[in-house]
Formats: sequence, C-alpha cells, structure tokens
Amino acid sequence: MENRKSAKEAPYFMIQSVDRTLSILQSFIEERRPLGVSEVARKLQLNKSVVHRLMLTLLSHGYLEQLKNTDKYMVGPKAFELGSVYTNSTNLVDEGKKILIELVDRVGFTAHLAILEKDSVLYMVNVEPDHLKYLFGAVGQRRPVYNTALGKCLTAWLPEEQVAKVLEHCSFEKTTEHTIGSFEEFRKELERVRQLGFAVDNEESSYGVRCFAAPVRSKDGDVIAAISTSGYGVAEEKMNELGFTVKSLASQLSRRIGYFDGP
Repeated sequence: MENRKSAKEAPYFMIQSVDRTLSILQSFIEERRPLGVSEVARKLQLNKSVVHRLMLTLLSHGYLEQLKNTDKYMVGPKAFELGSVYTNSTNLVDEGKKILIELVDRVGFTAHLAILEKDSVLYMVNVEPDHLKYLFGAVGQRRPVYNTALGKCLTAWLPEEQVAKVLEHCSFEKTTEHTIGSFEEFRKELERVRQLGFAVDNEESSYGVRCFAAPVRSKDGDVIAAISTSGYGVAEEKMNELGFTVKSLASQLSRRIGYFDGP
C-alpha cells in the first residue's frame, strides 16, 4: 500500500510527506468533487491512516474543508487563494483593467472585476469615470452574492449543491422591495442568467442603481471572475444594450487570458 513511488523512481530531492500532500490536492483537481479519506488512499495507493493525517493537516491550514455532517472533504479557501495568485500572474488583473477602461469609455459608468471568495463577492479591480469616483466601492470590498449582478454571475455556472453551500447562511435580507427573497427565487434567477449570458441587479441592492455583469472564463472554461458596470438612473430601454455590452467585453477578457470558445 506504501509503494506509490518507489525510492528508485523518486528524485533524490523529493520530500516524501510533501509529495504525498501535493498528490492529495492533485486528487481533488482530477476528481473535481468531494472525496473521503478512503477514496484518496485507494487512488494514491497509500495507507489510510497516513492519508487521514495529511488531510487533517491540509484542513487545519484551510486547503481542505470538511463537508457538514459527512466524512467527505472538498478544496478549501486557501487553495483558492493560492490559485488566485497564479490567476493574477497570468494577467487576469492586468488585462481586466484594460477591459474595464474600455467598458467605462463605452457606457460612462463605474466598472468592476470581482471573484467569488467563500460566500461573498470580492472586488479585485474598479475603474471609475471622473464624475463617479468613490461612489461604488473600492478594491478589497466584499458584497453579498444574492442581491448583486456579480454574485449571480459568479454562481450561475456552479453545480447547484455548491450554490447551496455558498448561500447556506444567507438570510436573503430585503435591501429593497426588488431584492430576491429565497433560495428558490435565486435559483430561478440563475437560470435566466445562464440563458442570457449576463446578470442584472435591477435595483435589488440599492434604489435607483442598476448593475450588469457577465462571466469571465479560464482557459478550461470555468467561470473564475466576472466584470460589471453600475450606474444610477439607467433607463429600462437601455438595460439589454448594457447587458450585451458587458457580455461582449467579458468574452474578450476571457479570450485574452486563454479561453477559446470556438469560431
């Protein structure tokens, strides 16, 4: 059971415990689903007790999370943070800034780039026209998922069980009369987002403000971020136009960081 890599096969510099720990994380990358200790041990041909201790170590550092009331584990927030460092190094932020500047020039409203971090939307880049500076938040600000266009975009293409986990502790507090008030209502809204390819916050987080967001995809096709534009007093007849403008520029950004969606 301990012969996953023989001494002859392993490079001289290999530290066995580090190699095994990284192999556990690789298992989650390959399987892309929650895994139990026994499954990982079988996959890696390692002793179950060894795998268990290593997974508990990863858990304690935030690289794994244990699913509530189960013996299954999933990738944790620290792994996401590590991945986001790589994402940043592959020009998501730099290319995102260029796209947001173009978006602001086209529509005249504030533009944002954000990611999903645990159960909230985390703003990574803001670009603002001079006349709207500081009105719509700053880099590092967090916003709820359920009542923002960015939150809808960042969750619309996730498996439903993952969306449920993101919103597990969401109270669906009504910030305006238009705010989504339940998980079922939110789930239906995500269907609409997937059909359109963009999301709308129609005065759901603040009266008078409408926001339009679209997903940014990695080279593997996963939604890793979203861009949006927000403004006061957006006319109803302009809503579709703004949505499709954001969608088009989000697609451009996706292609710039390696996503290919065909001809």
